[in-house]
Amino acid sequence: MPSREALPAGFPRYVRLTLPRLWIRDTIYFGKKSMIVGGSTMLRVSAVMEARRNNQPLVSWSAILIKALALTSKKWPELRRSYIAFPWPHLYEHPHCVATVVIEREWQGAYCVFADQIPAPETKSLQELDLRLGGMKTLPIEAVGSFRRLIRITRLPLPLRRLIWLIALRGSGRLKSRYFGTFSINSLNSRHARTTQSASPISLSFQYAPIQPSGDMPFQIFIDHRVMDGVTAHRLCTDLQTILDSDIVDELNAPLSKTA
Repeated sequence: MPSREALPAGFPRYVRLTLPRLWIRDTIYFGKKSMIVGGSTMLRVSAVMEARRNNQPLVSWSAILIKALALTSKKWPELRRSYIAFPWPHLYEHPHCVATVVIEREWQGAYCVFADQIPAPETKSLQELDLRLGGMKTLPIEAVGSFRRLIRITRLPLPLRRLIWLIALRGSGRLKSRYFGTFSINSLNSRHARTTQSASPISLSFQYAPIQPSGDMPFQIFIDHRVMDGVTAHRLCTDLQTILDSDIVDELNAPLSKTA
C-alpha cells in the first residue's frame, strides 16, 4: 500500500486532528450547550479616534474596548455573571471582570486560535492593558501561561480532558471566571465580515470590526440568554457608548493635560 506521501495529487486521505483543532472541538462541544443569541450595533468612536491620535504610541482598540466594558460592568453586573448548573442552577457573580482575549498565533507551522485572560481590567490603565495585549501577540507561545495550559490539557485523554472542562465550566463559577473569563473580545480583520452565530461557553462575547469612514465601529454581541436578555444587552451598549465618550476619552487626553 502506498504511503501517504506517495499518494497521487487529488487522492482522498484522512487528516488527523491537530491539537488546535482538538481544543476548538472541545470549545464547541461545551459552547453549543449554552443558550447563545446574538445581535449587532454600531459604536460611534469619532471622539475616541481623535483622542487616540493625540496619545502616542497609539493604544490598541482592543485595550480601549476592554477597559470600557470593564468600567461598564460597575453598573451592569451581568458582565460579571455566568450560569452554573451544579449543584443547583444559579447565577454566579464574580467580584470583578475577567476579560478573555481571543487571538490568532502561529504555532508549529499553522495558525491557531488561543485565548488569554486579563483579570480586573477596570483597575488597569490603557497603557498597561495594551502592553499585556502586546505580550499575547509577541511572546513565545510557551511563555504565556494560558496558552501553555491549553496545550497541556489538550494533550490529555479525551475523558479526562472533558472532565476538567466540565468542572471548570459547570461546577464552579470562580473557576469559570478565572480560566474562561466573564466576557470575551475578538477583532475581525475585515470591515465587511460578520459572524452569524456563536458557540461559546462564555456568557458574553464581543466582536468588533474596523472603523467605517463615517466613524462608526461595527460591534457584535453574543449573550447567554440564561444570564441576560436582549434588551439588557441593548441598554448595556448604550452605557458602553457613554463610557467611551467620557472616561476613555478623558484617559486618552490625560497625558496632554499633564503637560499643558
